[in-house]
Amino acid sequence: MKILTSSQAKLIDKLTIEKGIAPETLMEQAAFSVADIAETFEPNSILCVVGKGNNAGDGIAAGRILKNRGYNVEILIVGDPTQGSPGFKKQLEIAKKYEINIYRFDVDEINYSQYDLIIDGLIGIGLTGEVKGEVAEAITRINSSGSKVLSVDVPSGISSDTGEVLGTAVKADQAVTFGFLKIGHLLYPAREYCGEIKVAPLSFDNSLVNSINRELILEDTVKNLLPNRPEDSYKYKFGTVLILAGSEKYPGAPILSAIGAQRTGAGMVKLITPGDSSNVLTLEPSIIYKSLKKEHFEEKDVENLKEEIEKSNVIVLGPGITENAKGFVKKLVETYKDNKLFVLDADALSILKDKDVKLNRNFVITPHVGELSKVYKNLKNDVFGLEEYAKELNCTIVFKSSTTLITNGEKTYFNITGNSSLAKGGSGDLLSGVIGSYIAQGLTTMQACLIGSYVVYKTARDLSLEYTNYCLTPKIIADNLYKTIHLLNS
Repeated sequence: MKILTSSQAKLIDKLTIEKGIAPETLMEQAAFSVADIAETFEPNSILCVVGKGNNAGDGIAAGRILKNRGYNVEILIVGDPTQGSPGFKKQLEIAKKYEINIYRFDVDEINYSQYDLIIDGLIGIGLTGEVKGEVAEAITRINSSGSKVLSVDVPSGISSDTGEVLGTAVKADQAVTFGFLKIGHLLYPAREYCGEIKVAPLSFDNSLVNSINRELILEDTVKNLLPNRPEDSYKYKFGTVLILAGSEKYPGAPILSAIGAQRTGAGMVKLITPGDSSNVLTLEPSIIYKSLKKEHFEEKDVENLKEEIEKSNVIVLGPGITENAKGFVKKLVETYKDNKLFVLDADALSILKDKDVKLNRNFVITPHVGELSKVYKNLKNDVFGLEEYAKELNCTIVFKSSTTLITNGEKTYFNITGNSSLAKGGSGDLLSGVIGSYIAQGLTTMQACLIGSYVVYKTARDLSLEYTNYCLTPKIIADNLYKTIHLLNS
């Protein structure tokens, strides 16, 4: 499913109208969708709280349709109606002919709580400045009403490009958008304000769709990415994952990475760690394990491990490694960056503080917000900055968050499959191993990130119904990855 910026949405509107679809037709289609969803609330009384733009026009038209279906509908206008858009003025004129009660925010006193449903048509997409004055006051009254709320496009007060709350915002039970999701629907804090999001069809011109470079990860996105496993294969056909991870201080992280790689189809998984992670042999005895029996990796280990490195297809580097191993990581990357594939996680990412370190398309990095903010000082809470950083590094980034973003700077995917059960130490270690496994099996770095994140996150979401978000652990997720893979393979 494609995801738009506000400017892309407006451009698609413009192109559709230029090809002969009247603005009134689009507004009527949108209004019917709003009305249909409003009916699912089974309201006896409805208040349409609207501004003066086309979003307000959608809200007024939806109110008129609902009035025509027998509902008790009233309209409250916030702002000067004489300054409204042509679409707003047209719909207001029609609503008057249907004898709908129409009130003015600055004139009439309205008890918002007397309505079963409030339709929020105050502000549409494209909001950039902070909400103030009458609009802010109207939002406060909507939120304190206790009524159910249905927002048109995005809840008023939300940036549709960043998901930020611009001053104050409507807290909706549902939001209905048209044709495509907007970026803001999928990012926090907006996701808490949108409630359930419905995407309604609209007769948009689709000539731009293929050029839209942002997309939501769904099951259909990854279903065909599961690597084939021909019956006449052998283990090396499915790749060798070398996991260089852990330390005396953190022996558990590499175990989760190794199990993640082994349980998702890699032909051979080798774990080399400085500390004692020998428990991995109890958990998964097929993993080839070697301990260097010291505190942390050292630069000289790059040469000492040359044979294992050169026999691998992909190197998962960093879980539990500590910054003491920075020299080792830097030398390994500089030596093999042109002929090995890498997944860099955790403290391996500290090398990115050094501006002389150059990555390339062979690399995946998997930071969470704390790790990324240490190496990318210009980090902002937006998709666009992350895309620019991916271009700068020339690699694929998996930005682990409540909404995980996967981007190579040219194409960006949003993963909202996970939940807070993943907000535990070890989840990222598991993910790095899973991504490494799919790279070893022949997927591109981007493909491996898409299916790897989906498999881990979907497994976690499904298991949390049984274990709860509190009690689910990365080890339990690892033990159940097969369930999601089975679904994708069926």
